[in-house]
Amino acid sequence: METAIRALEDALDLAADAAVLGRLLERIRGLIAGWAAPGCDALAVGRAASRLYDAFLVRAAVLARPWPLQSPEPPDLADPPDPANAPALPESPEPPDAGGRFALVVLGSQGRREQFLATDQDNALILANDCDTAPTQAAFAAYAGRLAAVLGQAGMPPCPKGIMAASPDWRKTLSQWRDAIDAAAGRPDEAAVLTVSLLADVRPVWGDATLAGAVTAHLLRRVGETPLLARGLAREALRFGPPALLFGHLAAGRFGLGQHTVIDLKGEAVYPLILGIKALALDAGIAAPDTLGRLDGLVAARVLGEPFAKDVQSALNAIQALRLTAQAKAWRTGAPMENKVVPARLEAVSLSGLEGALKAAGRLRDVLEHHFSLRCLT
Repeated sequence: METAIRALEDALDLAADAAVLGRLLERIRGLIAGWAAPGCDALAVGRAASRLYDAFLVRAAVLARPWPLQSPEPPDLADPPDPANAPALPESPEPPDAGGRFALVVLGSQGRREQFLATDQDNALILANDCDTAPTQAAFAAYAGRLAAVLGQAGMPPCPKGIMAASPDWRKTLSQWRDAIDAAAGRPDEAAVLTVSLLADVRPVWGDATLAGAVTAHLLRRVGETPLLARGLAREALRFGPPALLFGHLAAGRFGLGQHTVIDLKGEAVYPLILGIKALALDAGIAAPDTLGRLDGLVAARVLGEPFAKDVQSALNAIQALRLTAQAKAWRTGAPMENKVVPARLEAVSLSGLEGALKAAGRLRDVLEHHFSLRCLT
């Protein structure tokens, strides 16, 4: 796996335009699809895939610059440190008409290093506070637009929810990001919980990582001061799932039931796990942007026992393996990528793994209800 990843990273470093990037993106997807197999370590695949998508994004960021490609290359951030305690990185190349410092960050499943084949542009810019002048803001707006165009030309679709640096909402100075977090803490409603959830996954891939670390540190401080934010995120986890089991099992054709039952793996299985763990981690002040890092932090903080944390990790791996296999099959045939499965059509081993994962998600639900006193909320 490592040899193939490094070969693609080297090729990405030499990509001269969006067309070459597009061909390399197809190679990345082909490699990911090739890793999909029964019993695969889907979490390791997700981290490897995210590493390649990071390199893809960084090269697109280089191509979006308004000066020649022979300019100094960006720092190597294939596997950057966690943002809360990241050391200062070498200064990244910046648009000559922009000035100041910035960090290009990823969010969502890419930020958590849980990416597979169904990808889009989830990124943002954190600008230093000295970038708040009108000319500098205009320069960064133009740069973000060029970045979105390069990514689109290379085959990476825009985020349907507009979570992209090209949108003003996702291109702010450090002070403005802090203000947005303060606003969420001041009114911890559903929109505020969504903002916190998105920013909790921020991970820097290019530029000054200390800017991303400052956003994360402020987020953790304000969540610590506003318990309703983490509690609201826990309620979101419970709202998504998991689905009910029949005597500890999915119906899946048993007793003539569930022949056509469909489960949304992302909505009913992945989200309850990752949102629940994220809520616990934010409540504990854990800065890790990824689920595995959060689980390690929760064990270290004695919020979760190690055996249960391993069960949650195994559950997430089982569900992600099903998603990866389904996405790989769709990619090979050119079919739309979905996250839905019919349990009655799964092989016995996959069905057993899914049932075990849903049981772990159910146990996490109990933990969340107890930890955040959710049974007491209306």
